[in-house]
Amino acid sequence: MLHRVVEQRSMLEENRILEVTPIFLEQTILNYQDRGYRFASLDELQWQLEKRKRNRRKFVCFTLDDGFADNYDQAYPVFKKHNCPFAIYITTDFPDKKALYWWYLLEELLLKKDNISMNGIEYDCSNMEKKNKAFLKIRDYIFSSTADMTMTALKQLFKDNNCHTKVRALSWEQIVEMSNDPLCTIGAHSVTHASLPLLSDEKIRRELLEGKQKIEEKINKPVNHFAYPYGNYDEKVMRLVMEQFNTAVTTNAGSIIKGDHAYQLNRNVLFEII
Repeated sequence: MLHRVVEQRSMLEENRILEVTPIFLEQTILNYQDRGYRFASLDELQWQLEKRKRNRRKFVCFTLDDGFADNYDQAYPVFKKHNCPFAIYITTDFPDKKALYWWYLLEELLLKKDNISMNGIEYDCSNMEKKNKAFLKIRDYIFSSTADMTMTALKQLFKDNNCHTKVRALSWEQIVEMSNDPLCTIGAHSVTHASLPLLSDEKIRRELLEGKQKIEEKINKPVNHFAYPYGNYDEKVMRLVMEQFNTAVTTNAGSIIKGDHAYQLNRNVLFEII
């Protein structure tokens, strides 16, 4: 599981763990090759799960979440160089230019302030350790609140502090180009990247169906694979996902083995320590 492939990583730990460098990605691919792994697409993985067939060779699937522009600029050339299949789960608000990159805007704000206030709560940001703790507390609030509540509070916070970010999303043109390469599988990751268990059935269906249909209209191909935003799901969410997709991945660590549930697939974060 990856999110971003960048030449310069973030200062805050929680953002940095979602980023690797192109050199590290290439070293990882070569390391798997040296250890005898086979690179598999999500469609191959689905076939193995459906047939309950155990491949004699160990395999690895590379996936990227959200749809950042560096997936095209930095990651795609590395995968192509090594003929390595990969998948990108697209949150359609990213290429539609509607997404609020709150985690990077929050990092910018925390790095330039000694304290901030959100929803009447004061956060001490006087050193790097406290900045990381403040980030985690605000993130936990976001994960446990509805999208409308958090977006209203965050937009006001960033507006009041004049925050901007240089982070870019993939364009639909880039997504279409990659989708035409047999190495690339485009999956869905909802419309707004909301925490689905917090939503009503109707809103969950809208997040799933509208996201799926938008991508399919753009790339002119079926979208069969899904990633739960933030890795958050419950039985209700999984049941609704099963109506639209063939597989779904979590953020739970672990390997995939014969007999695993196709809608609770584990993934391991590709983490660059330095």
